[in-house]
Amino acid sequence: MDITLYEAGTSRSARCRWILLEAGIAFTSVARPKLVGSDEVRALQPLGKLPVAVIDGQSLFESTAICTYLADHATGVDLIATPGSWGRAQHDQWTSFVLTEMEAWLWNTAVNTFVLPPEQRIEAGFEQNSMMARRAALVLNDVLMHRDYLVENRFTATDIIAGWTINWGRRQNLLDGMDGLREYLLRLFDRPHCPLARD
Repeated sequence: MDITLYEAGTSRSARCRWILLEAGIAFTSVARPKLVGSDEVRALQPLGKLPVAVIDGQSLFESTAICTYLADHATGVDLIATPGSWGRAQHDQWTSFVLTEMEAWLWNTAVNTFVLPPEQRIEAGFEQNSMMARRAALVLNDVLMHRDYLVENRFTATDIIAGWTINWGRRQNLLDGMDGLREYLLRLFDRPHCPLARD
């Protein structure tokens, strides 16, 4: 595959960089200031957001879609459950759960903290956002108290997608008392290609 990844640091694009490195897939990186919202990116992603992967001349956006596609097409490494398997259904389940039940709440707080201009921000929901994100984290914590990874008890693309969001929750101090998630993140941090911000 001929791949160009439009990315920005530890944003969601880090998921895509991580899976490319885990898979040993060569790629070209495009990462520079003012890339988000640029005409160049808008030509590939309607909202001008990152990440975008141009794969063999076709653009694909949304980090979960990119990671899943790349994992399906990686050779010599098994980074995702087989399509049609129970493990693949669990991949779909946990990635959907993380994005809707945890990340959406974290993102709403971020949008109203630094993404939108001050006059458009609504701060009234911050406490509720934290409560809802923590509620989802508790579900994940319960699961990861009894296994090392989310699908087939092995490291897969599911962990790249979910781990990024769980780490965001940690950085927002929402994981207090969740030993399952703390140990899970330590396992991810130990991987040599892990790009998760640890501050």
